[in-house]
Amino acid sequence: MKKTTTLLGLMALTTIGFAQSPRMSLYEEFTGENCPPCAATNPGLDVKLGVNSNNTIPIKWQSPIPSAPALLTSLYQQNKTEIDARDSYYSVSSAPSGRQDGQSQVVFGATSDHPTYVSATTLNASAAVTSPFTILMNRAWDPTFSTITVTGTIVATGAYSTTGTNLKFRLVMTERFIYYASAPGSNGEKEFHYVARKSFPDLANGTPMAPTFTVGQSQTFTVTCVLPSYIWDKSQVEMVGFIQDDATKKVLQAKLGAAAPLTNDAAASSISGLTALSCVTSLTPSVIVKNNGSNAITSMTLSPYVNGVANGAPKAYAGSLAAGATATIVMNPITALPSGSNTFSVNINNVNGGVDNNNINNNLTSPFVIVGTYAPAPITQDFQTATFPPTNWILVNPDGGAATWSRVTTAGGFGLSTSSSKYPFFTSPAGDMDDLYLPPMSLSAITTPKLTFDVAYAQYSTENDQLDVMVSTNCGSTWTNVYTKSGSTLSTAPAATANFVPTGSQWRKEIVNLSAFASASQVLVKFVATSAYGNNMYIDNVNLSGNVGVYEADKNVTSVDLYPNPTSNETAVKINLTEQSQVSISILNTVGQVVFQSTTTLNAGANSVAVDTKNFASGIYNVIISSKNGATTKKLSVTK
Repeated sequence: MKKTTTLLGLMALTTIGFAQSPRMSLYEEFTGENCPPCAATNPGLDVKLGVNSNNTIPIKWQSPIPSAPALLTSLYQQNKTEIDARDSYYSVSSAPSGRQDGQSQVVFGATSDHPTYVSATTLNASAAVTSPFTILMNRAWDPTFSTITVTGTIVATGAYSTTGTNLKFRLVMTERFIYYASAPGSNGEKEFHYVARKSFPDLANGTPMAPTFTVGQSQTFTVTCVLPSYIWDKSQVEMVGFIQDDATKKVLQAKLGAAAPLTNDAAASSISGLTALSCVTSLTPSVIVKNNGSNAITSMTLSPYVNGVANGAPKAYAGSLAAGATATIVMNPITALPSGSNTFSVNINNVNGGVDNNNINNNLTSPFVIVGTYAPAPITQDFQTATFPPTNWILVNPDGGAATWSRVTTAGGFGLSTSSSKYPFFTSPAGDMDDLYLPPMSLSAITTPKLTFDVAYAQYSTENDQLDVMVSTNCGSTWTNVYTKSGSTLSTAPAATANFVPTGSQWRKEIVNLSAFASASQVLVKFVATSAYGNNMYIDNVNLSGNVGVYEADKNVTSVDLYPNPTSNETAVKINLTEQSQVSISILNTVGQVVFQSTTTLNAGANSVAVDTKNFASGIYNVIISSKNGATTKKLSVTK
């Protein structure tokens, strides 16, 4: 109740002082391209800001928190000086963080300055504080669409006084929406909204205002704003003007000069007709084009490329595409495609017989994979060579994000090497899903195929990051899931909030029965990582063959017995070791499904691990005892 009473009192006092004009509130977020919590927070924040667009104008400053992105094309690097200055102005030291009308979010009822605590209630509270000023503002493109001229008038509807040169009208050019094909930072974020791009005439001084205003007093302004070269999409450029008193940092009024259409602006919106995986070498893509300009588009040319080289004849469009409308244009066939990963791209030119005023959206790319020769198994891979993906392996990263499968040299299976393949759930946005394919293979000569691999994973807290192994015998038309683990079941180490790098003892050997695919001549096998934004996962020593695994029989295991065997309700796995070791026990049914798994550290000498079998169906099971030294298999009979 105290917080609510204080807020209402503040609003009442402010109303008594000014009580003149409705307010457009300014919301400033300090976010970062290397900031994982920012990537998680921004989608929800954008929804809240969109709902409150009638009374709130957003600006987002891409801060170097917790670190600065290295790419010169990052949003921070492109506007570094201004962003650093704004961070310093508000003493921002963490991200994500927010300011409402230049003040702490707490002033308006939020629990803290973290944007998670922004709500319609807090935004409405900020907008409810009346203002002593109104802003009239217009924007206009020059004929070449390279400069925006902003003109306007500030009118005092209530008396206002400050000291010295503290009162400023600031004008910030923003881009309402920016999309990167590959994330510019390490947090995987590729979609950015309301991005601060440049201030005019400059951020610190803005347009100086008189220190004292009486009712009816006005000030006019004209600001010429040349678009910086790094603007991505002219059609998304907006101008945000606001009055700020540097003595208190309070923003007294804000105004939006919304994005304005260009004359000729053909935008390549999406590509269809290219499946992620294909076994044919002649494809016919389609391109959806939207007319973002104010003129109807009566002609344009779409030029196709594969891997950066012209492929197929350009497609000429002749019709009438109205402003705001879309058209699906079927391209000419593309042919002679190499096996493996490819990229199709299209470029729009010669719009209405001349130049497109906004060529940043004329290009679009789409990755796809052509399956080539099915080489005979076995397949082994220990990720020791620098090439990634390894020769004939395929990486499918549908969203093109930076967080995907990669080779690392910081950890290897059971500490026997320092190389493995990593999937960074730690920085991968929730829902991201990427595939890592083994080379296309034939199992014609293998009668008892098995897939073995080492895995290491830790949760961040309770997240259910997931690893699946999928198999297809019809070039990806349908898939069979032969292995799935997530969250605590996938874990090989305790949850950790630091970036997880496994020790030698934090690995587990997995064995997947592929006998259902014995003798198949065209087999695709892939690892599928699905992110819940937890912590990192590593795989190593991948082997697909008719043998148990890449290791010899475990010499540390002197004997293994199952008693009773046959059994109905319970059996004991009796293991004798020459030395203490972490041991995994996996029990698989006849179709390769794991029905029991346990990993524990056993002592040298005799050990016994109890297995509850009362829920097992009658049948024969493979009991696989494995450690970093190898594996041993026993048969278990369950009768009911």
